[in-house]
Amino acid sequence: MFGRRSPNPRPDDQPGLGIGALVRVVDTDHGGEQWADEPIGVVVAPGGSQLGGTQRTWTVAFEEPVYTKDGRGPFERATVLSRQLVPVEPAPDTEG
Repeated sequence: MFGRRSPNPRPDDQPGLGIGALVRVVDTDHGGEQWADEPIGVVVAPGGSQLGGTQRTWTVAFEEPVYTKDGRGPFERATVLSRQLVPVEPAPDTEG
């Protein structure tokens, strides 16, 4: 039915992904953009689905402008495949 989501997570969803998640963007052998230096950013919005709805994407805002391995950029935000996103634990607060 239209507007209903499957109760099961998609196969490319990882635990901890969603708006506000701190993530590292990594390369995969299964498509997606190739980013230089595995940039870190924050998920700011859902990016939608690609390839008939089988690959979920997220919009990531980066800590600092980033480039692709082929030199394109700088990018402040990008739509990234969820399988390229690895949740990152924030650094512990050392101020006390």
